[in-house]
Amino acid sequence: MQPVQKVPYEDHVSIKTGLPPGIPIYIGKHEPEVTKVSALIYSADGFNIFPEIQASDISEIRSGYGICWVHISGLKDIDKINQILSDAILHPLIAEDVFNTKGRAKVEDFGDTLFIILDIILSNGTELQSRKINIITKEKLLISISETSNPFENIKTRISLPNGKFRTHDVDYLMYSIIDSVVDTYFFGLERIEDLSEKLEERVVHDPNSDIIIEIQSFRHTLIKFKRQVWSLRDVIMHLERSDSDFLTDSTRIFMRDVYDHVIKISEDLDIHREMAEGIMEIYLSSVSNRTNEIVRVLTVIAVIFIPLTFLTGVYGMNFSYLPGIDHPAGPIIIFGIMILITTSMAAIFRWKKWI
Repeated sequence: MQPVQKVPYEDHVSIKTGLPPGIPIYIGKHEPEVTKVSALIYSADGFNIFPEIQASDISEIRSGYGICWVHISGLKDIDKINQILSDAILHPLIAEDVFNTKGRAKVEDFGDTLFIILDIILSNGTELQSRKINIITKEKLLISISETSNPFENIKTRISLPNGKFRTHDVDYLMYSIIDSVVDTYFFGLERIEDLSEKLEERVVHDPNSDIIIEIQSFRHTLIKFKRQVWSLRDVIMHLERSDSDFLTDSTRIFMRDVYDHVIKISEDLDIHREMAEGIMEIYLSSVSNRTNEIVRVLTVIAVIFIPLTFLTGVYGMNFSYLPGIDHPAGPIIIFGIMILITTSMAAIFRWKKWI
């Protein structure tokens, strides 16, 4: 394992330029959270939970019975995480990928180690966020590393059930369960996208103001990002389901096939919402065009009505010595009457033509 490189928090992958491979450098959009390490060891006969441990405790815990699951949450303590990975005798490129939270989802088979990177979806109010989940599988050992606090408490609950079948499976079933929990978060993200789509469509129909165009563009950006993550997730699960890796038993491959079907369903639903987003944009543009046409029509009617009135006032405003009716005592009244008659007649014609 390469020595730890101390560098400031960075958001750009270019900071690694010129460095040898395998150097663990934290790269991400968010300040890393405090590192916490827990462990759980189980077999068909029982289980034991270690809520908070140090890196030096893992070798003693692994010496016990059954399957050992070490979970690391938060990437702030690079030294501690690097020590755990080093003690597990892992390939140095694994540590490099663990701390690069801007990397894509993928699966790599190192022979004695299976390494998986996934994106987990988190809902923060109106915004969908993603965080990296790393899964490292060796014989009777699984190390999961997440950017945030432990998102797999439901799996621990299933392991603790005395009559459950979880503890009768090998470590690959634990790996499948974690992947399945990650895929479930995509359904939560999909529900959030459905809610946003419905609200945007309703607002565009009833109140198509100029501010909504920003929300539509943000929604389309969210769809594109979410779709890209689903594509990567689909590739990872398809690779696992079809690979000949010794880490996956035939019974677990059946479960992976079911997870793959779920991802396909999410991908298809996203395609529908992408079409809906395009439809929402077309509705907005049509609404704006209709409003513009309505305004132009009203202004045109007003202009047409005032054309003959302007003509009359222009004629009688010229400096001629004689104009018909200009010396008549009721001249102004006659002119105003003619103007009112013209205005009323034109308005009646427009109403009859259904132009107003």
